[in-house]
Amino acid sequence: MNSFQKIVLGFAAKFMSSDTRVVRTVFGWRRRATALFVVFVATIPAVGQATRSSGDSKPSGSIQGTISTAQENAASGLAGISVKLTTAPPDGNTLTADTDDTGRYEFKGIKPGGYTIAISQQGFKPVTKTVSVAPGQVAVEDFTLELETVAERVEVREQTQVISTESVSNPEATVTHRELVALPTPEEKIREVIPITPGVVKTQDGKLTFKGADENQSLFVVNSAQTADPVTGSFSIAVPTDAVQSFAVYKTPYNAGLGSFSGGLTTIETKPPEEKWNFYVKNIVPSVLGKNGSMVGVAQATPGVDFGGPLLDGKLFFSEVFQYDMKKTTVRGLSWPDDIYKKQGFNSFTTLEFILSPKQILTLTVNAFPLRQQHVDINALVPDPASNDLNQKGIALHLSDRYQLDSGAIFSAVAQYTRFDSNAHGQGLDAMLISPQGWGGNFFNQWSRRGKQFQLLPSYQFAEKHWLGRHEIHVGVDLNYRSYFGVSTANAVQLLEQNGKLDEQINFQPAGAQIASDTSVAEFVQDHWILNPHWTVDAGARLSGETAGWSAALAPRVGIAYTPDKDGKTVIRAGAGLFYSMLPLLAADFGANPTRVVSQFDSTGQLIGPPVTYTNAYVGGVNPLSTGILPQGPDTTPRNFTWSLEGDRELRRNMVLRVGYIDSHTTYLFVVNPFTGAAGQGSFLSLTNTGSSRYREIESTVRFTVHEHHEVNASYIWSRTRGDLNNLSDVMIPFLQPVIRPNVYGVLPSDVPNRVVTWGVFSLPKKFTFSPILDVHSGYPYSNVDVLQNYVGTPNGPRFATYLSLDVKIYRVFPVPFLGAKTGKIHHLRLGFYSLNVTNHGNFNAVYNNVTAPNFGQFVGFLDRRDGAVIDFID
Repeated sequence: MNSFQKIVLGFAAKFMSSDTRVVRTVFGWRRRATALFVVFVATIPAVGQATRSSGDSKPSGSIQGTISTAQENAASGLAGISVKLTTAPPDGNTLTADTDDTGRYEFKGIKPGGYTIAISQQGFKPVTKTVSVAPGQVAVEDFTLELETVAERVEVREQTQVISTESVSNPEATVTHRELVALPTPEEKIREVIPITPGVVKTQDGKLTFKGADENQSLFVVNSAQTADPVTGSFSIAVPTDAVQSFAVYKTPYNAGLGSFSGGLTTIETKPPEEKWNFYVKNIVPSVLGKNGSMVGVAQATPGVDFGGPLLDGKLFFSEVFQYDMKKTTVRGLSWPDDIYKKQGFNSFTTLEFILSPKQILTLTVNAFPLRQQHVDINALVPDPASNDLNQKGIALHLSDRYQLDSGAIFSAVAQYTRFDSNAHGQGLDAMLISPQGWGGNFFNQWSRRGKQFQLLPSYQFAEKHWLGRHEIHVGVDLNYRSYFGVSTANAVQLLEQNGKLDEQINFQPAGAQIASDTSVAEFVQDHWILNPHWTVDAGARLSGETAGWSAALAPRVGIAYTPDKDGKTVIRAGAGLFYSMLPLLAADFGANPTRVVSQFDSTGQLIGPPVTYTNAYVGGVNPLSTGILPQGPDTTPRNFTWSLEGDRELRRNMVLRVGYIDSHTTYLFVVNPFTGAAGQGSFLSLTNTGSSRYREIESTVRFTVHEHHEVNASYIWSRTRGDLNNLSDVMIPFLQPVIRPNVYGVLPSDVPNRVVTWGVFSLPKKFTFSPILDVHSGYPYSNVDVLQNYVGTPNGPRFATYLSLDVKIYRVFPVPFLGAKTGKIHHLRLGFYSLNVTNHGNFNAVYNNVTAPNFGQFVGFLDRRDGAVIDFID
């Protein structure tokens, strides 16, 4: 570890030593989080004063308006129209905004002066208008588009746009808020939208995998800060869809400014507050739960509200997005009323935006996310009494400051404190029963965790440099502290034959408290180098160190983009990079888990030898049976090397084809493996760092738009995923596995060799919007086992039948002028419906995989078609 890291780590250790509560709320805010924010905010006035002394103290203004069409049926969709705003010379900078469902656009936080607004919409005559914005003024400019006559035209471009080396989830780089609102998904959460992107697979147990890596090896970033469970790394912190401006999924993020992951990267940018007061209500009508032709309760209630506006004109803006979420889902294969999975909670996402000067913006967000899930793992083979309840509550406080210097350089700083408390338990304290027919009794493990995380990200982007082209150099530091306190207890597990005979029993010895912490520091430098209109290079390196992982880990990365022609219709990208995950806190205190004591019985019910006690221990890369000296704790983290090659080609106007290949190899994965010693010798349940995985992917994607109102994305993905099956996340997240087999290397549960995913948003006549999602892929793999749950045959050799799901959504936005009769403002109502799994295809999620079961090989349990209404009030 270098000297700079030692200094920062020393400061962090001293700072984190104090843990006195000063504010006792349901989320448990701590003194150190409050103190850091106070210190952070205290530095603002000085910077703001420097801004005012620069001579630019005029308050900012904004431009907003509505776009309509002269013809009622000329273009039924008003959303997604691109509006360009250009400043007057000598700056000549251009900003872009897209209209929402009502045709509304807005530019805010702009400096006083003259501007040009331009709209060039296919099928309509281009429109250009000049406007002048006074200090603090809200300028309103409405447009009415007229149809243009059909004529051939030749476009002459002086030079192509700057090409990007980053490969993201689709050729347009991001999914916008309009698409998030339009797409039919099981829940109004980003987590449910992510799987539409190539390379992202949602497994049978609900986990997400990115290029073959579990989500706890990947990174979920909201407004530049990590936003995940500090203990497991899972994407458990929800962000309401209505708070999201756009999101993107990166499979090959070669930017050195991004780190602490070995899988994929998901980034979210949330919406800033509006410059005038707005109010929006959604999903105001619940859906009904029916059974045998009768109404038996409420199936779904997800009302939400989105409101905000200026608190201090031109200086302070506020927004609040609140989403209540209650859903009941029935499971096929179980009898009523013990066939329901229920979740209930809410999301509150609050934003305060301070305009300190035209060059400096301070933003504070508060995200609260309590959630209770009952019978979360229920299925046809896991009935109600044997299922788990999973609960969480927490809060994320996020503060960001962005300041632009006169030279064009940008200094930014992000600080985030996350508190995440969670617990899980079964439905009672009876022994857990595992038979060829499934699970019985009560789930064996109960745990509770109190986790927290603090992240500080100061960075500096230099003014553009000119040397053999243009350089945009970015440097920064990433300080991250995580810790948790927890307890875990377990009851007996019994393995039974079909006739009920006991073959094996697993008892658990009491365990102490689970306490773990980790501090990491990383420094990075990144250069975005534009050699000429044909070549772009992103090159950088990241040096990181952890108190419980690698003491020093260097991660160089490079991405290259080349376009051979002047029109930029063909782009070839290639890249390679090294990535390091952060240490999973569950690995840091693995030895504190309950100790297993295994007893086996013969056909007469008598013990076969003495019970075997498996001591929990971290063993690194050694065999604990052949050495008496074991490592004191992990000193590595998972490491990944990825390289990719990709080509994008504009086949014709508004149609882009992408073909790419990715090769990803991860090593130093944490794997759980039992080592059974001879009679009289100790046995171990060991955590090793010798695991690995390999992922290969070929992707072919076509994206095209028609008249700027219809967009379609169609992808075919071939992939191959192999790795160690006893990965720490598979054994312990979200629930501890009752039986842990010897580890083997083979087909991973996320392996989907062939997949076709298609989605689109269409503007229909009469101003209706229609959006479908079609997902067809190879069936998920599973393993056959015997009575003792040992593998029979090739692990993950058999597969479920081909998965097919078609989801659709259709709605229309209606004006409701009488609601604004007194103010002259027109309100809107969004009405429609959605249907999930329209074809009611039998996507089974369970199978009798025990070779001794009388119904061995039979698939059971699938979700029926689910319908719902769309009723939203839009201001």
